[in-house]
Amino acid sequence: MENRSELITWLVIWVVVFALVLRNQWSRKIPSVGLPLTYLLNLSVIHFTGALIWALPWYNPQAAYLLQSGTNYTEVTLGFIESVYGVMGFAVGSTILAYWILRFWQPSWIREVPQNPDIKLPTRVLLLGLFFFLLISPTIGRIPGFQGISASGVYLFVVGLCLACWRGWYQQDRKTFFLWIAVSCMIPVITITTLGFIGYGAAATLVILIFISSFYRPYWHTLLIGFLVLVLGLSVYVTYMRDRGDIRATVWGGQSIESRYGTTLETFTNFEIIDFTNQSHLEAIDGRLNQNGLVGKGVQYINGGNTTFAYGTTILQAAIAPIPRLLWPGKPAFGGSGDIVSLYTGQEFAQGTSVGVGQVLELYLNFGSIGVFLGFVVLGIIIRVIDITASHKLFCGNWLGFVSWFLPGLGLLQPGGALAEVTASVAAASVLVIIIRRFLVRRSLDVLQQRFPV
Repeated sequence: MENRSELITWLVIWVVVFALVLRNQWSRKIPSVGLPLTYLLNLSVIHFTGALIWALPWYNPQAAYLLQSGTNYTEVTLGFIESVYGVMGFAVGSTILAYWILRFWQPSWIREVPQNPDIKLPTRVLLLGLFFFLLISPTIGRIPGFQGISASGVYLFVVGLCLACWRGWYQQDRKTFFLWIAVSCMIPVITITTLGFIGYGAAATLVILIFISSFYRPYWHTLLIGFLVLVLGLSVYVTYMRDRGDIRATVWGGQSIESRYGTTLETFTNFEIIDFTNQSHLEAIDGRLNQNGLVGKGVQYINGGNTTFAYGTTILQAAIAPIPRLLWPGKPAFGGSGDIVSLYTGQEFAQGTSVGVGQVLELYLNFGSIGVFLGFVVLGIIIRVIDITASHKLFCGNWLGFVSWFLPGLGLLQPGGALAEVTASVAAASVLVIIIRRFLVRRSLDVLQQRFPV
């Protein structure tokens, strides 16, 4: 049995850094809408959780996919250490440097004059998000070049739910406020029955709940509810993974909505509470939610002289990824995350297997540990600046301004994806915001002219 004291030490460091970021996010002096905390929680899901499982003395992976990958304790530890460097960099960027930059720069867009909010805007954004989900995404949203805007359009529904919850709190209508929270918690069920995936829905619900935690008081309520949500979320995940094959066979087999919901209902009728002594539960989490092994393989593969550092190659790819091929037909073609992972870890994957490189591994394969730390410093600064700006817009009554910053900010919350996917998502969301602002502002002006003709 390996000595787990080193891994436990790094787990404690992660918890301490996370607590510092949480304290900063809940500071009354500087407002927030939860973007840094959401990013850090997403990062924790794919790094902290897996490391925690490997630190348990009774964990002994037996699942075929874990044995086939050859992941071992040393690789998990090496990978988790790199992720802790990233968390530390993120904390420095989001809790210290972001404020220094804003104080020195003093951008004009962050200064807002309080105004009366557009109370109907949350409903409009919700309807627009549904329009993208039901009509645009299944049709023209599948055409190359429109996929990014389509995905951002679907996330308008999430932004609309955030605004709807805020409107209920703003108007002190607690019944409506909790109703919208209940609707938000149903998103994973919708994505399971329509797409066969739980991850998209869980990520969307997490965004909304963290957004609510930024203004909901008292804090002890939030901490208690957060703990319960964590337990419930892991329980839903292991229950879903148990019957995932049957659910996807129903969904992807083109069966009726009634059949899909029936299969999902049958799965959760036999609900399992997460048990950290249950070997199958631990393997279900480790097999899909643990990026540490891949990072550790990359560290060993590069340090073993099997390949050299990329020295910014993938970062350059991320810089040019937002440029559409309609404007640059000769834009170089790049491999996906799976190709990058294979190239820098030496591990081959079955054709069609989806493997996210993750930002810890991508930053490491470019510049090593210092690249991980500094890269996350930059991510922390960018996410926190957007977070502060969006919060100022929201609390000053400029809800459309909040949408304009919050939606692109959501594109940054992909710690398990490639940087090129992140920049492309942010660019697509920014383009969509420009279109939305023209549409909604023009419509608002028309309404005002009808009510108050000159």
